Formats: sequence, structure tokens, C-alpha cells
Amino acid sequence: MNNRIDMKGIGKSFFATRALDNVDFSSVAGEVHALVGLNGAGKSTLMKVLGGVIQRDQGVIELNGQPIEIAAPVDATKHGVAMIHQEYSLINELTVADNIFLGRELFIGGTPFLNKREMARRVRAQLDRFGLDLDPASPVRDLNSGEKQIVEIIRALMSDSWLIVMDEPTSALSEEDKERLFGFIRRMKAEGVAIIYISHHMPEIFGIAEQVTVMRDGKIVLSERTSNTTEAAVIKTMTGTELDDFVKPVKTISDDVLLDVRGLTHAHAYQDVSFDLRRGEILVLTGLRGCGAPELAKAIFGLTSGYEGTISYRGTTLRPGRGPAAAVRDGMGMVTENRDKNGIMAALSVRDNIALPFLEKATRGGLINAAKVEAVVAKAIRETSTKTSSPDQEIRFLSGGNKQKICFSRWLDEDLELLILLEPTRGIDVHAKADIYRIIEELATRGVGVLILSYEIDEVIMLADRVITLYQGRSVASYSHPDFDKDKMLADMAGANLPAAAHA
Repeated sequence: MNNRIDMKGIGKSFFATRALDNVDFSSVAGEVHALVGLNGAGKSTLMKVLGGVIQRDQGVIELNGQPIEIAAPVDATKHGVAMIHQEYSLINELTVADNIFLGRELFIGGTPFLNKREMARRVRAQLDRFGLDLDPASPVRDLNSGEKQIVEIIRALMSDSWLIVMDEPTSALSEEDKERLFGFIRRMKAEGVAIIYISHHMPEIFGIAEQVTVMRDGKIVLSERTSNTTEAAVIKTMTGTELDDFVKPVKTISDDVLLDVRGLTHAHAYQDVSFDLRRGEILVLTGLRGCGAPELAKAIFGLTSGYEGTISYRGTTLRPGRGPAAAVRDGMGMVTENRDKNGIMAALSVRDNIALPFLEKATRGGLINAAKVEAVVAKAIRETSTKTSSPDQEIRFLSGGNKQKICFSRWLDEDLELLILLEPTRGIDVHAKADIYRIIEELATRGVGVLILSYEIDEVIMLADRVITLYQGRSVASYSHPDFDKDKMLADMAGANLPAAAHA
């Protein structure tokens, strides 16, 4: 039987906010249904209703024409619905097989001893079914992001799920891992699995999805077969307007070197990396995941030590591992790559999350200058177009994109001199990306040096004044705007253009 789930007339309100307004949505076995919309459009809320995480106020959910009740995640699992979130839920210390069978362990006879051999055999059979080369006995901590994504999916399939919701599944994947995931999705479709695919990346949607649904302000504004619409039409429907292509402004970059990195080396992370960054310059580090760029950035911000070489900032050599408080006092800011784990404090308000780095500067004689804090918060929310009911709202209730804007906005301070951004547009919709690109350029025009890590080659070329390509912790080449060569950069990232010394 070809399974089908229908959500009809779904409504949900949070106090005065209408998050879902009479939403109809369906998913059919053997198809990918893409669900898109700007941050805060209602996508996550709708999927949380389907997954039993929150309860709808109105509407019905039907499975094969029969009403079903999904009052909790366990009900969703019972009906074959699995959710795979942006941030992995795997336990690094356990093996692949242990993670997949977590909560459903197999035991030897009536004993309390795990039947690890049988669990590994069943996992191996499932991996072989899809042509995947993973060792069930490998610790999850040894896997790359793409392999972790596959383990999450296999766990869902082995829980007898026929419908899998994927939320921004490629946000942490390299180009190679993306292609592997797409191949896996095509095989799952052939096996009769239904997939709801939440993404902001139009090429991905039109490459693998049969149906696309667009949400805006809690409503469905478009639902169409991908063969009958276009990327431009979907983007226009998402935003309600035509979005102009981002055009990099012409600006003059200072000769004043703000940051100078010489011979930086750290075991198993990066080797002999040197570069400088001038005031007003946007320098992008790029490569495949594992290229060492995040570790480099964290060393510059004082989060790590134990490296060889020197980092000079404003002409002074920095002490390794001096800590983020010292970095902030020196006019540095940093947005991490994982907003939920490292970028926000979920229990605090929007105001507190923005103001936290500046409380020391806003304090005199042990008293906080509340007016100064309010000014910083209001400016941050305004300049990033963050969607929040008020600065007092708990940040955990914001959409992923608006959380990312808060992580970004807290650094829009007049004392900022160096901003380090790790994957600043990860999981961000096209409208929010345009806002962030604009702010980055405005900061650079003001004289702020901006150091970015991005794995998205088109974004790299769009934003950068200069690009340094990395491969396995080594710098390969440097390119300056506008003389970027996308093919050469991709070859650098794959290790095809390593300097001769690197091969020795």
C-alpha cells in the first residue's frame, strides 16, 4: 500500500500570534515534498505538529484517509513518522550500531547482555541495502557530517518509518557529502519512503523534489509540482517581492594591516598557515569540511592555545588562549557555526543574548547602564530585521534564522574592529542572507576587518575581497576580487593543486 499522510485545516496560535492559519499539507510515499519559506513562515511549527512536539489548535491529520491522533513524538513514531533535525541527536561516545538501536536494544536470550553481534548484523544489512560503506562498530565521533546524517536516516528507517522529515539536511555537509545524501534520497524514494525536505537551497529542491510548497506568515501560498514552476517563482512567492541579486559594492580597502597570522601550526588541525587581514577587507577562508578553518578562527579569538607561530592584532602579538572576554575588550566579535549549542543561551531573552558581550563595557561602579544596553539591543534588532515579539521574548522561541540574526547582531557595536564569522548564513533563508550580506559590507565600509569561513563556493565568490583556499589544514592559494576562478578554487579544495612542498 502506498502510504499517504494529509494535514487538513491545521491551525496553531501562540498567544496573539497566528503561527499556522488553516494549513493543508500532504506527503505521499515514494516522493520528496519540499517545504520552503522565510524564517518564521511556519515550516517548523507545522512539522512539530506532525511530529507530536506541539499540539494543533484546529484541523485533522489523516493516514491513508483515516483520522489519527499525534499527541506526542511517540505517536508520530507509531505511525511511521520520523524527524531528523539540523543538529544531530547522536551520542558521539557510542558506536554506529549502538546509536541506531538506542532505546530498542537487542539482548541475548533473557539476559541483560546486549546482543551486539546481531545489532551490527542488522545495521550492516541496512547499509548494504543502500550501498553504504560504514562500519557499524565505528564510534560516531569518528564520522564526518555526511556519515552522521546517514546514520540518523538509517536509524529512522530501522524504526519502521515510511515518512522522514529532513530539516536543512545539507547545512553541515561538504559538496561530496551532499551528492552522497542526494543519491541516498533517490534510493529511499525507490524503496517507497516519503520525504519532507525543508531547505532554502533552490537547486537542491528542484534537483530531488517532485512537489514544492511555500509558506508565508503561517499560510500556504504556493503548492505545485516542481516540473510546473521555477526557482524564481518560488523565491518571489516566499518573499512576496522580487529579490535583486546582491551586487558587491566598490570600496577602498585600507593598507593598514589589522590582523597578521604567521606560520600558525597546530597538530591535526592546521599547518604553517600565514595570511594578513586589512581594515575594511572581507577575507574568506574556504575548503572542504575538515580543512582547519574553524580551528584557525577559534585560535585567533583566543578560544584555543597550544599552537606554534604568531597571531598579531593591531601590531601586538596575542597571547595564546587569552579567552573570549579579552577578545571582546580588544574589539573582536565572533559568530560560531553552531548557534544552538554555542551561539545562544536558550533560557535567556533576546535582550540578554544581545547584551551579554557588552555588559562589562556598560557597567560603571558595579551598576549597569540600562539606557546603553537598550540602545545596543534596539539597534541590533533594527539593523538585522530580526523578527521577535519583543526584546523580552525568550530566544528559544525564535525561528532558526532569527536566532542566527541575534548571534550576528550582538556584535554590531561601534567599538568592533574585527568580526569572525563561521558559516554565517548556515540555515538562513534568501531574505535573511541578503540582510546579512548587506551588513557585512556596511561593516567593512566602516573599516571593520571581516574574517569569514564559508563552504558555499558561490557565497565565497559573492562576498569576498580576497579568498584563501585550504586543504587538510594547509593553505593552497590566494585569490583577489574580481579575479576569482571557481574551477581552480574547487580543485584547491579537493587537494588537486597542493604546492609541491605539501606533497613531500
